[in-house]
Amino acid sequence: MIVTMSTPHRPPASRRGFLDTTLRLTATGALAAAGGLGAGCDDSTTAGGGPAAAAARGGDGPGARPPLTGSPGPVTARDLVDVDTLWGWVERMNAAGPRLPGSPAHREFIDDLDRQLRGYGLTVTRHPARLAEWLARSWSLRVTDAEGVTRSIPVASYRPRSGETGPAGVTGRLLDAGAGDEAAYQAAGAAGAAGAGAAGGLGGAIVVVDAPITRLTASVLADLAYTVLPPQARADFAQEDYSRVWLGVPPPPSLPLARAHGAAAMIEIVDQTPELAAGQYTPHQQEHAGLPALRLDREQGARLREILARGPATATLVLTASRRETTVDYLLARLPGAHAATATGAAATGPAGERPRAVLVTTHTDGQNALEENGGPALLALAEYLSRYPAASRARDLLFLFSPTHMAADAATVKPDAWLREHPEILAEVDMALAAEHLGALGWDDQGGTAPYRPTGRSEPVAVAVGHSETLRRLAEEEVERAGLTRVGIQKPFQNGLYGEGTFPYRLGLPTIGMITGPTYLLQVAPGGNLDKLDRALLHRHTVFVAGLLTRMMALPAGRPS
Repeated sequence: MIVTMSTPHRPPASRRGFLDTTLRLTATGALAAAGGLGAGCDDSTTAGGGPAAAAARGGDGPGARPPLTGSPGPVTARDLVDVDTLWGWVERMNAAGPRLPGSPAHREFIDDLDRQLRGYGLTVTRHPARLAEWLARSWSLRVTDAEGVTRSIPVASYRPRSGETGPAGVTGRLLDAGAGDEAAYQAAGAAGAAGAGAAGGLGGAIVVVDAPITRLTASVLADLAYTVLPPQARADFAQEDYSRVWLGVPPPPSLPLARAHGAAAMIEIVDQTPELAAGQYTPHQQEHAGLPALRLDREQGARLREILARGPATATLVLTASRRETTVDYLLARLPGAHAATATGAAATGPAGERPRAVLVTTHTDGQNALEENGGPALLALAEYLSRYPAASRARDLLFLFSPTHMAADAATVKPDAWLREHPEILAEVDMALAAEHLGALGWDDQGGTAPYRPTGRSEPVAVAVGHSETLRRLAEEEVERAGLTRVGIQKPFQNGLYGEGTFPYRLGLPTIGMITGPTYLLQVAPGGNLDKLDRALLHRHTVFVAGLLTRMMALPAGRPS
């Protein structure tokens, strides 16, 4: 569904400066809205004028670099904007704070991308899409023990879209429901009824449940790969921890089940160190459940259970949030190819009246930190580079699609596959797709909960997933080797998906390559936005790799690659 565009909300001056005042996730969880990027744009279409127009309008970082001649060929590090320019784009994106769906920081980042893409001469259109927005505002937990002593318990994170309370929160007796399954709720309800001397059991209680994380190794990537490059990395992956809360394995405790048993709220205890558990925005695509839930790290979880062991306790749980039906913009930026060199008008066609064919290049704009999602700055680098060539040198149109809805449930918004189906005139142009997400990531972990949270000394494993094309699989392998990348799996599709935004064109039957990483901190709201966990040279190298994939895809024979 595409609905009327809303006016982007801008925070008042007293609530700006997110990085200085509110980025740290505190025990009380006070969160102010973010702000501070770029100028607002409307939903108009701007026709680009190539390098000359880019020079006239100006861009960021490199300014107006000179036009290029010939055709895009093998991409080197010197071809793209330099390391510092790309890093500066990520820093600017990150400085406004988490770009949660529909938040002021998210909307201003979309504006910023729009402005830069127009500056490089691309034709940009904005397409408002429905969003059931949910933004947490404050969260806290206070517990009163059997002796009447009340204390605050530091909260690691809230569960997105779980539910919300008023400013005073909800107060109820604490009941330990352990595994959080049917049997555990029945046992907790029986114990609660006996302790309260009443029938009702669980009614109105705040339940305490475990949120386990399956301990995995990176061999889960190797096992799903066509090949691992270099081959010796397969053995390394088998010894490397890959326990990830964002994987949702096993599924998180069921909020509907707790609600059905009469719970008023939930406290999840996750087996992670405090540093790793803090700010984890997960499960990130959950539907609204109507039951507020907070998460504690293993240390605070143990503390809470020690209090419960000493006798009956009550708690007051606060999770305030704003909810509204609104819209948020998809960005579509077009860089025309050779058909535009000799034809004019929107209906221009190529030789023999053929429709111009395109490569869809995609990422998303919402995210929690400097990694999730830095595909936007990477795609800006590609657009800047390729816009410097004359249209006649580009065999295909390029359609840069920036989705705003990755961190929302299907029922809460319009996902890219549905959006493309709603725009058949766009989908009809596309021969293949390329997705880029989470570039430049370094490895950090706590060894499956057995060690302090710290850097591993390695780059994060890279998944280069390929679907619907043997040609693209071979191309991806060749480009990984040409770029000299290591610790890479050329991945098979999995569960009707391609590990990220590449899933959506893949589900539409398009030959697709998706480049993605998935470190422990992927969804973490953290001080500094986890910028310290990225490597600027690796970020640039990954972007050069994606550019190399794109230029090779552009040069493939007409039609969809088999």
